Amino acid sequence: MPEPDSPRALLLDFDGTIADTLPLIFDSFRFAVSPWAERLPTDAEVEATFGPAERSCLAVFAPEHCLDEAEARFFDHYEREHDRMVRLVEGIAGAIEHARFRSWKVGVFTGKGRRAARFSLRALGLLDRVDCVVSGDDVDRPKPDPDGILRAAELLGVSPSRILMVGDSPADIRAGLAAGSLTCAVSWAAFEPHRLEAESPHHRCSRVDELITLIDSLHADPRG
Repeated sequence: MPEPDSPRALLLDFDGTIADTLPLIFDSFRFAVSPWAERLPTDAEVEATFGPAERSCLAVFAPEHCLDEAEARFFDHYEREHDRMVRLVEGIAGAIEHARFRSWKVGVFTGKGRRAARFSLRALGLLDRVDCVVSGDDVDRPKPDPDGILRAAELLGVSPSRILMVGDSPADIRAGLAAGSLTCAVSWAAFEPHRLEAESPHHRCSRVDELITLIDSLHADPRG
């Protein structure tokens, strides 16, 4: 067990946790594969591929020899439509600053590839406000494997058990539990949030102010 005064970290998923990006992602996938798909994938079919970075997900819908073009089409649409379609979750920037005020480290662990993750964080004004970004390109095994959380722990200089993993998908919670971290399921922009309950997260938040309260509660508890 880590010492009570050992550092803590807030580790956030991106899509559906920091920003409401899912409509753009679904739209970008359909745009990317439209030249080859007999039928465009539904939101649920796209979401079912999430875990690895975009290229691996696109491979489910586009022929292998067309993946370079599909990936280029994805990023072209994603970056062109980002400002119009993406909304930062209200209050999440304040939650990040609150954790930093409490002397917590703050990181992002996302299945997005490095290009999309850094593009979105920069566009939303958050790239310089987090201590590390672990993307789908930075891990050998995507969520729900704990590989990314363990890498973030190393980069942040904290024990995995002192990380609060916050996410909106079952894979986020499973990864956190597998790493031995505390987990918090958030439903404010989740895709099918009812699925989260079955994962038995340590904490649940439906609003960002509840996450801030949780940070305060954990910070005040030397055993947690």
